[in-house]
Amino acid sequence: MDTQTFINQVAAGDAASAKDLLNDLLAAKAFEALDAKKIEMAQTLFTGEEETSEPEVQDTEETAAEE
Repeated sequence: MDTQTFINQVAAGDAASAKDLLNDLLAAKAFEALDAKKIEMAQTLFTGEEETSEPEVQDTEETAAEE
C-alpha cells in the first residue's frame, strides 16, 4: 500500500480502488501522527516537563462573565 499504487490506479481509471486506497493511506498517516502525539504527551506527563509550544490562556471579560 503506497502512493505509487494509488497513482497507478488513478492512471488506469480504477476510481473505486483508488478511493479506497487513498482512504487507507490517509488513515494510516493520521494514526502515525496520533501515535507520535501520544508518545510526546506521555513523555511530558511522566517527566514533569512542560511544553513551551502551548499558548497561554488569558482571561478576558467574556470568559470572566461566563464563569
